[in-house]
Amino acid sequence: MPLRSFLTLLLLLVLAGCAGCSGPSVSLPSASGFEAEPAPTFKTAGLRLATLNTEFMFDGDGEEGGAGFDWKGDPAAAQAHRARVGRLVQMLDADLVMLQEVENQRALDLLIEEQLGGLGYTGVLVNGTDTFTRQNVALLTRLPIEEAGRTNVRAPVGAMSEQTYGVSKNLWVRLTLPGGTPATLIGVHFLARPAATSRKDRREAQAEVLRRLVVREQHAGRAVAVLGDFNDFDASVRDVRGSQPITDVMTRIRSADPADPADDLTNVMGEVPQRRRFTALYDRNGNGSVDRGELSAIDHILLGQAMYAALREVTYVHSHDPLVAPDHFPVVVTLGQVER
Repeated sequence: MPLRSFLTLLLLLVLAGCAGCSGPSVSLPSASGFEAEPAPTFKTAGLRLATLNTEFMFDGDGEEGGAGFDWKGDPAAAQAHRARVGRLVQMLDADLVMLQEVENQRALDLLIEEQLGGLGYTGVLVNGTDTFTRQNVALLTRLPIEEAGRTNVRAPVGAMSEQTYGVSKNLWVRLTLPGGTPATLIGVHFLARPAATSRKDRREAQAEVLRRLVVREQHAGRAVAVLGDFNDFDASVRDVRGSQPITDVMTRIRSADPADPADDLTNVMGEVPQRRRFTALYDRNGNGSVDRGELSAIDHILLGQAMYAALREVTYVHSHDPLVAPDHFPVVVTLGQVER
């Protein structure tokens, strides 16, 4: 038997024997490479919400910021990348898909036109303020959106600084869920590098901005979900490698109004076995393979109590090779009817 086939078989046997286990000793895809799973089969019906970092879903034309990526300035290569993103979105069959790293409305419209025709999606994007990457947060939706916007609020950076910081990439949308419950979805993409101490205070400032937005929407009587690329780990729900955050980002947002425990949000990651808790690849050593410890969970879906009470299913979709972009995996939740 070829070595790669033997290693793949060994990995599958280990995972099968660890179906209910948790803890940092869980097996990960090793240097033998990442074995993509089949497209997901959802066990329950209902309203589906998803999040996906698309990894520079641009149009390949015009000024595309200061960051580098393989399809930059190449319309044909950018179209091939959108096709990869489109195939992932098709797998999800979700009613609402929050996307990160979208260039602009044109790139979003091209995705719908080229890959998602006939699936009932419209695209919502509010331009942000990241002038370096030129990335934005966007939404694909099958439901009518009543209002859309972004927060430009800034919060203090650290306890001893007069500096403030905001969330350059965010989106909120208000809509009415099936059954009549008013809701707000908040899409986020925070500052990268979760282990960088130099960025800790700024990412915590971003979390404070989002926390205030969550409280505002909850106090208005709306069911709330926050979803996207937080670029951070959750200390209360450890990912596949047991990552420990250096910030209070996830704790701060989940707690919403500290004076009211009834408005806390829940990270749906706790609903899946620890071995499945990974959403992104960081090829740390640049060797072009998925090595132990290079998978982690930095993309999250946080549900307010009304939505969490309606939760039917959580799916971490590992159905593509993250070495072939995008380097993040979708997360999907299925909800029953959300009550006020």
